[in-house]
Amino acid sequence: MREIKTAEYICGIGAVIVGLGLYSYYVRELLASLLLFSAAFLCLGLVAAGMFFIWSASEKLAIWTVPASRNVIAFSRRLIASSAKP
Repeated sequence: MREIKTAEYICGIGAVIVGLGLYSYYVRELLASLLLFSAAFLCLGLVAAGMFFIWSASEKLAIWTVPASRNVIAFSRRLIASSAKP
């Protein structure tokens, strides 16, 4: 394994800082736009994922409650029939 050369890493970090040009107006504007659009797409993605999970849960709930709802319907019909008799 080759030994770590700190000079290369320092030069690399310096190049990144100069390359980003944090004092440049246009680069700052691009970074701000990137941040805003990333936040917007994150929010939209969370909304879409939430809608998908709610839809999936409602589908599972509908499948799960079919026997229970049939039992409730049968019970209510018996209750109505027993109360309707004189």
